[in-house]
Amino acid sequence: MELSEFEEIIDKALNKIPRKFREILKREDIQVLAREEVPDAFGDQHKGYLVFGVFIGIPYNKRSMFSIQMEPTRIELYKSSFERAFSERKDMEEQIAKTVVHEIGHYFGFSEKELRRRNL
Repeated sequence: MELSEFEEIIDKALNKIPRKFREILKREDIQVLAREEVPDAFGDQHKGYLVFGVFIGIPYNKRSMFSIQMEPTRIELYKSSFERAFSERKDMEEQIAKTVVHEIGHYFGFSEKELRRRNL
């Protein structure tokens, strides 16, 4: 699949997440970006797991007036991981929606353990 097709799937999936999460993305200016592959640094940290996405930025609960952020706050989604896990677009869309909500949880400072406990 081309990256542009994956971006279309992301757009469709974003329309399926609850409104309050779409509003958070907009209000907090969190970009959702498609990427081809998981960067080696993330892949190495999570060996044996498929990494669907990652939150990049300073979590909301860690910000201060002294925070300097060099890159935009964003959620990156990795096409290669979705392609390995799903053959159907519908299934991909569902997982993209779940992944975005999960990564928004990281934006608010929840750990992986806390998000799993909350079923996110």
